[in-house]
Amino acid sequence: MNDLLSQIMGWLPMLSRPQVLVQLALVALTIVGSRLVTHRYGGMVTFWPLELTATVVVGGLGCGLLAIAQQPMALAVLLLSVLACLQLSELLLRQGARWLPEDQIQPLRHLLIRPFLVGVLLWCLIELLDTRDELALIPLGHWMGANVNVGDMTRLVVVLYLLMVSSGPPSLGVAWLLKRGFALERVSVRAIGLMVRYAVITLGTVAVLETIGFNSTALFAIVGGLSVGLGFGVKEVFGNFVSGLWLLFEGSLRPGDIVALDGDFCEVRRLGLRATRLWRERDNAELVIPNQTFFNTSTVEFGVGRTLLHTQITVSVDPSQPISTIKALLEEIAAAVPGVDADHPPKAHMLGIGDCGADYMLKFWIHSPFENRTLCGAVFQAVVERFQVLGIELPNPHIVVELPSDQTST
Repeated sequence: MNDLLSQIMGWLPMLSRPQVLVQLALVALTIVGSRLVTHRYGGMVTFWPLELTATVVVGGLGCGLLAIAQQPMALAVLLLSVLACLQLSELLLRQGARWLPEDQIQPLRHLLIRPFLVGVLLWCLIELLDTRDELALIPLGHWMGANVNVGDMTRLVVVLYLLMVSSGPPSLGVAWLLKRGFALERVSVRAIGLMVRYAVITLGTVAVLETIGFNSTALFAIVGGLSVGLGFGVKEVFGNFVSGLWLLFEGSLRPGDIVALDGDFCEVRRLGLRATRLWRERDNAELVIPNQTFFNTSTVEFGVGRTLLHTQITVSVDPSQPISTIKALLEEIAAAVPGVDADHPPKAHMLGIGDCGADYMLKFWIHSPFENRTLCGAVFQAVVERFQVLGIELPNPHIVVELPSDQTST
């Protein structure tokens, strides 16, 4: 480790040379110039590659001046090339946003393109400052029975990153084949894909560590000790992780389902490994609910394509009115309200005589749970207006106050 730090410190005098500073100043001038041009003309000209064009023009002129002056320009060309590739990737991503959703654009930008460009920059920059082969042989220490150098650690980091980034789509493909081959109709492809992905990452990591020379027995002992410590320290997070994996595997909760939560109906937007994201229609809010909630509490769920809701309202009517007439009238009024399902006729039932009169329950079907409050209010309003026209009384609650006997006699 000390050798590596000494090697890096040895680069500083090289970076402070006038030829290097001139190239860095050229790159900084190119970045500022392209931003100024874009800010100045970006609102006037609908031309996506404006910033890229400014970078190429300004950077090309600067490199041309360095070539005329017979000055080194390898560092400037490298930095400007990476900058131009970054801007070109942004333009392509903006164009691709027309066909790809945002949740796929962001991983491409932050997990694939930018890390790749940074890796290329470091790879070429090390070759300009030093020799990669000599740098790779610098020892970092003796870990778990293996002598580890910079090259071994770099290979481990690169392989781990590639496994984490690129194992997603192939794992989903394998999961789809397993689901079709074993007829796992109720099991989510994403759940199988996650398990396949974690298995690939684990096996790949162990394989790379074996090639470096790590002692596998010591490695598994350390992993076992860390798992026990993490199990006690973050058991809630681990519990949510297992719950999310089970929900995905079982397929009992999927994106697009509608669930009832605290009296409100919410749509499942995304089922993650730690928490589930729900959309609440009442206030257009997005809720993040830990996955264990769906295991510890009872949940009312409406699956995708199955959103019919059987709802009801209660109406108190003057008890002197004929029961059959009131029931038929309530069913007629509800059937005429827009939004009430016509394929399932409303049904009215008498519950009994209450404090406010004869209590009737009117049940009807609606097409979406999100319309429950609105349509229940519309049906109740239609009942009140129709009864007022017909002169049918809707009695109000009344309170009878009984005074003590000594006060009634005065």
